[in-house]
Amino acid sequence: MFVPKSMIAVLAVFPFICASMGDAQKMSAEEPTSGLIAGGPAKTLRLWYDEPAPDNDDGWVNRSIPMGNGYMGVNVFGGTTSERIQITENSLYDSTEGRGLRHGGLNNFAEVYIDFGHNNISNYERELNLNEGVSHVRYQQDGVEYSREYFTSYPDKVMAIRLTASKPGALSFTLRPTIPFWGTGKSGMGVANEDTITLSGVMDYYGVKYEGQLKVIPTGGTMKVGAWRSQRHALGTITVSDADSAVILVAVGTNYQISPEVFLTSENADKLSSFPHPHDKVTRYLNDAAAKSYEQLLANHQADYKKLFGRVSLDLGATQPSVCTDELVDAYPDGESSRYLEELAFQFGRYMLICSSRAGTLPPHLQGIWNVYSDPPWASQYLHDTNVQMAYAPAFCANLPELFESYVGFFKAFVPRQRQYATQYITEFNPSQLDSGGDNGWSGPFWTNPYTVTGKSPVAGFGTGSWIAQMFWDYYDYTRDPSLLADKVYPVMYDQANFVSRFVKDVDGVLLADPSSSPEQKLRNTVGTTFDQQMFYENHHNTLTAAQILGRSDSRLPTLKNQLQLLDPIQIGKSGHIKEFRQEQYYGEIGDPTHRHASMLLGLYPGQLINDATPAWLDAAKVSLTKRTNQTNIGWARAERIAMWARVHDGEEAYSFYESLLGENYLHNLFNDHRGGPLFQADANYGATAGVAEMLLQSQDHVVAPLTAMPEAWPEGSYRGLLARGNFEVSAQWSGGHASQLEVLSTSGGNLDLRYPNVTQAVIKTSEGQAVDFALKGSDQVSIKTTKGQTYVFTDIPVCIPVIAPTNLQLNEEAGTDQIQFFWTGSANATSYKLYRAVGNAPDYELIAAEISGTDFAYQAPDLKTVDQVTFKVTAVRADGRESDQGSIVIWLL
Repeated sequence: MFVPKSMIAVLAVFPFICASMGDAQKMSAEEPTSGLIAGGPAKTLRLWYDEPAPDNDDGWVNRSIPMGNGYMGVNVFGGTTSERIQITENSLYDSTEGRGLRHGGLNNFAEVYIDFGHNNISNYERELNLNEGVSHVRYQQDGVEYSREYFTSYPDKVMAIRLTASKPGALSFTLRPTIPFWGTGKSGMGVANEDTITLSGVMDYYGVKYEGQLKVIPTGGTMKVGAWRSQRHALGTITVSDADSAVILVAVGTNYQISPEVFLTSENADKLSSFPHPHDKVTRYLNDAAAKSYEQLLANHQADYKKLFGRVSLDLGATQPSVCTDELVDAYPDGESSRYLEELAFQFGRYMLICSSRAGTLPPHLQGIWNVYSDPPWASQYLHDTNVQMAYAPAFCANLPELFESYVGFFKAFVPRQRQYATQYITEFNPSQLDSGGDNGWSGPFWTNPYTVTGKSPVAGFGTGSWIAQMFWDYYDYTRDPSLLADKVYPVMYDQANFVSRFVKDVDGVLLADPSSSPEQKLRNTVGTTFDQQMFYENHHNTLTAAQILGRSDSRLPTLKNQLQLLDPIQIGKSGHIKEFRQEQYYGEIGDPTHRHASMLLGLYPGQLINDATPAWLDAAKVSLTKRTNQTNIGWARAERIAMWARVHDGEEAYSFYESLLGENYLHNLFNDHRGGPLFQADANYGATAGVAEMLLQSQDHVVAPLTAMPEAWPEGSYRGLLARGNFEVSAQWSGGHASQLEVLSTSGGNLDLRYPNVTQAVIKTSEGQAVDFALKGSDQVSIKTTKGQTYVFTDIPVCIPVIAPTNLQLNEEAGTDQIQFFWTGSANATSYKLYRAVGNAPDYELIAAEISGTDFAYQAPDLKTVDQVTFKVTAVRADGRESDQGSIVIWLL
């Protein structure tokens, strides 16, 4: 049942952001961290192994060490007889014709071998150091210690490898790069000339011209070039003998450019025809890097990498284990490992995003930036019904916002084609709203790749476009950069809202998507799925908020404002749940009740619609999550549930999904095994990081709320540098499950609302020890007018003993009367109870009785005859006036 007043309430509890908060702001990347909590020497976080990765596909997916710089993805195997380094370049695409798991797509760029002939080794160690962004291999043979160091540099656009031996003249090797999957649809050759081997060729389908150059720079010894033939094509080699050390530099590229021309050109063979061969570009990368010393290249890399990675630390009290990472992973399901793997996996997701998403490069696809196959899973494409969004979830909360620039550039390239689709779909589905001049906004895609962006798919509704726009809103909301909002964010949101405003249709007084699909459920091309309606609502709201901040008066804004309260984003079902489909009454009537997607809850996460200011919706979301169950074994779905359970403040359930993910989906190199096989998919790695961040910090209602979903498994710990909406960098330290210190760095200034139990009784000072003026909002929230660049420290927060919630609320309706009799199981530390109700789809409860001394209550309400459904809720109240955070609910149906 639609209740217009409910939507008016939504506007009140989902407030516009004050325009003054955007004044003179900068991104958090430019500001210092507080340095107070967890500011000492960082714990060493590393993946390490006592043997090389097996030289096969299973070794690649399960044991190889992943690295990357946006321009290339790299997997290091660490062999001693022969080292194998597999290289991926994200534009090296083949045809994606066909269906199913593997049907073309991204191709393996190169397999690089370094032959050493070391067969009698000891004291072997292979590692990836996350703090440094550097990988190592070390071992001994014949009394000589051999060492290799690897890094992939974004500033210098190369991979660098340094080979050393502990004795002068003891280093000898042959560099032997190869072109994998040479033959059908792919041609190429490798030529060695002096100190450089060049791999070059063509992928036929899109006419992708590719080139890789590998330069060898030895110290001492001799060097000679050679050649060999493999798979009927020639390949060059370089052999170094009796050197003291050597550096190998690798640069790669194609003739692909991130340009609208690619997506607007219909003929595949013509998409890249106007772009130059990559030889000059790759040569420039390599020569510029070779002009610098290895030490300079390493310093450039680490200055760039550490600036990003070092912003956030997480310490759950773990010590560095003595066992290697594969043993650590294997022991985790049995509870034999420490919290170290949980810390490591959180930071590994941040590491992967740094490797795979950099400005000017293609964004991460389903496998991030790593692929060894000719036919990768689902063609290594970009899916916009959760996978792309999950990749960027940690960019904002885990304090890496500028990494979203990679997607910004990609979106700018494909959106002109989406504008054409928008006009096509308004003409097809709602022609009366068509702008004949073509000003119809842009329509969201379901999937895309670097060459093609699709039109409508029944697999997911048009809400994918608004979900894309929501990522842009988050980019602003976490950084509060006004020029970013004006130049990059608002135009995307406004044009998406323009399309939606023309697409939706009046159905019984509300505006609904038609056709509409909930991602990957079996019922498709229906009307008004919650997925579409929530995403439409979120973007309409965010667009209006941004317009207010910027002082815009664009022509469609009045239409958006009138439509907002008619988009009807939440329908409460008779099971007390948030419906996925408007037609359903009880949970599970339509679609798979344990489906991997929980698309009806996107307003809970990653959206902002369902929050602490909409407690009735929050309770309904918890019902939906509970009924969705934990049966899914899909990695990304488990990662998403971490965050969703955190948003309903259930740390135990959130942690249980993190445990399942690490124990059942994470491979020995921490790649996510999507569903068995092993089948690598990167989204769960990114999503797990974001989910843990949600357990530690939330701000969806623009209230900074630290430690909102802490499990009992983490009784002590600290974190530093997580990012909240408003561009507040938050740090926390806790013991016995209680915050001993909170810190907030106000990077952009503006008003800080902070919520934590009993925080109004805390000592609040600046980092210099000055007292801070603050306003109270109840007993658990304070409001501070902050100064840009100032850190606010909260200490001496009194421990809050929670009020135990009542359970088992039940009702009996007395026949022939307007009276309902309620009874429930009482709470051990309560002195009274409160009874609430939420009518229909209302977001909030209204109080109907307080100071109830017993565990039953007779409620008389003549208006119940005029409504279809009411959610009743009982909570417990202690003698000091504190109310239980949770309660017990029951659904009354007419």
